[in-house]
Amino acid sequence: MPSDLVFSPRAAPYWSRQFRSDDLGEVRAFIGNKDGPHSRVARGGSPLGYAMYQVGARHTNLGGSESALSQVVRGHVHGWVMHLVLPPGTVLRTGLRSSARTEPNTAVLIPPGWAFTRISPAGSLFAVEVDAQALLAELRARRPDAVQRNLGRLAMPALTAGERWQLMSAASDLVLATEPGRDDRQQAAAEGRLLERVVDLVLRDDVARRPGDLALARARDLEAWIDSNLHETITMGLLCRVAGVGDRTLQKSFLYRRGISPMRFVAERRLLAAHQWLAGAAPGATVTDAALRFGFSHLGRFSVSYRQAIGESPSQTLAAARPRG
Repeated sequence: MPSDLVFSPRAAPYWSRQFRSDDLGEVRAFIGNKDGPHSRVARGGSPLGYAMYQVGARHTNLGGSESALSQVVRGHVHGWVMHLVLPPGTVLRTGLRSSARTEPNTAVLIPPGWAFTRISPAGSLFAVEVDAQALLAELRARRPDAVQRNLGRLAMPALTAGERWQLMSAASDLVLATEPGRDDRQQAAAEGRLLERVVDLVLRDDVARRPGDLALARARDLEAWIDSNLHETITMGLLCRVAGVGDRTLQKSFLYRRGISPMRFVAERRLLAAHQWLAGAAPGATVTDAALRFGFSHLGRFSVSYRQAIGESPSQTLAAARPRG
C-alpha cells in the first residue's frame, strides 16, 4: 500500500502549488480565487493550521489539504471529483440530505456541478478532479449505452483493500509523473491508469444514471438564469416557462443533475449568494438587508436555513466581515 504521506501537504512535491495559513479569511480568498464562490467555517479556538498543495496533469488536478480545526465547507465542483482520503467522521450534505459518517475506507464520488456541504473533523484530505468530458469518453468506450447517460448522484462507496490500493497507487504515480522534466508519455500513461480506476468505481456503484428529458445545454442555461435573477421572485411556474418544459420534466432533470428539487436549488444558490454578500458587506449592512436582497421574506427561516447550509449564523458572517476597531 502506498504511504498516505504522499498525499499530505507535509510531503508536498517541490514542484506543486502550495499554500499555508492560519487565517480563515486568507484561506477563503485563496480557495475562492482558485475554485470560485464558496463558504468556509472553522470550529475551535486554536490556530487553523491550514495547508494545501496541488499538481495538474492534462485531464486531472490532484491535491491534498489538512486543517488543525474542524471545518464546514460549502461549495460546488466543476469536474468529476473523487475524495480518496477524508478525516474519518466526515459528513456530506446535499440539500436536506446528510450522508453517514465516513470510515477510513470510504471514498466519495461527486458529479460535475454538484453543490454540497462537507462537515469534516480536523485532519487530512486528498482529492482528484477529473475533466468531465475525459471521464465520459472513458465511460462511453467501456459501456456503449453510457452515450445516453449522465453522471447523476453523489456516491460514497466503501473500498475493498484491493480497490484502495489500486486507487492510491494510481494517484501516487500520477502525482510523481507531474514532476517537471518527466516524459509526457509517462504522465499520460499514469493519468490513463488513474482515470481507468475512477471509472471502475463509477461502474461498480452505478452512479451513471439516465438524465431527464431537459437537454444538458438548456439545463445549464436555466441554472445561469437562476444565478442572474436571485434577487427576483422565482416560482416553479417561472422556471418551467424559462426552461420551456413542464414541472415533472424539470423536477426529474434537477433530481438527476443535482440530487435536489429545482426550488431547493434556487434556495441554496440564494443562501450562498447571501453568504458572499455578507462576507464582503459594506459598513451599515444588516442581516435583514441580505435576507430581503436575496428573496427571503421570513428572517427567522432565513437564519435557520443559512446556518444549516453555511455552518454559522448570518450575524456571525457579518461580524467577521466588519473591521475590528
